[in-house]
Amino acid sequence: MSIKDKLNDYFSLSDTDSDAVEPQPEKEAKLKQPAVQDTPALRPSADTDSKRSHHQNIVAINHQQALKKPKIRVMEPRLYSDVQSIADILLNNQSVVLNFRRMEKGQAKQMLDFLMGTTYAIKGDIQRLGEEIFICTPQSFEVDGAELQALKNKEY
Repeated sequence: MSIKDKLNDYFSLSDTDSDAVEPQPEKEAKLKQPAVQDTPALRPSADTDSKRSHHQNIVAINHQQALKKPKIRVMEPRLYSDVQSIADILLNNQSVVLNFRRMEKGQAKQMLDFLMGTTYAIKGDIQRLGEEIFICTPQSFEVDGAELQALKNKEY
């Protein structure tokens, strides 16, 4: 009997078997015995299994942060009441670009004052990007640009 036949018998894959035929005592004895002897050379060692599973479980410390891409939200607030949702975004370690073109100057100034307190609390920053455009960033973000210095000197 070949190895293929032994394996087929062991796994009940032979062509002559059917579900309606009851197993014969000879076949039952064969099924209980392994077709191939279990030798240490054929058996994976526990050491290689643990190494293999160990490598599958290795996760970089910053893996979750590496998978998360930093987000920059762009918002055009219209009312001062939007300030809380903007502050929540900053508290979630995300940046916000604010365009105040649709907001009254007085309310925009109040909102900026509130957001300055928020960014101070999280050690972030607020920078002017344009005439009515600002960016609020948490501590983990940095905005770099020589032209920003000129815009910073202007008052809103």
